Amino acid sequence: MKKEIDPHGFIVSPEAAASFHDGGIVILHTGKGTLFTANKAGARVWHGVEQRLPSEAIAEEISSVYQLAQTTAREHTLRFLAQLERHALIRREVAS
Repeated sequence: MKKEIDPHGFIVSPEAAASFHDGGIVILHTGKGTLFTANKAGARVWHGVEQRLPSEAIAEEISSVYQLAQTTAREHTLRFLAQLERHALIRREVAS
């Protein structure tokens, strides 16, 4: 069974602040005071969320940049987005 990607995408939580660096990204949840780190691929996913790109577009970029099979890139992107959402760093964008 294929995992479906939410076509509406995600938005950054107002309680999240990110800092990009050569090795990736550090994200602070200002409300909880917790830090999260991710590698360069994670930083690309975060940047896609900041740009309000659909999840599928983020996965396509990951696939292209890192020369991964589309299914592998989709799987990794979905997993990372789920982690960000679980930690309240992003939330699903609600269609208006």
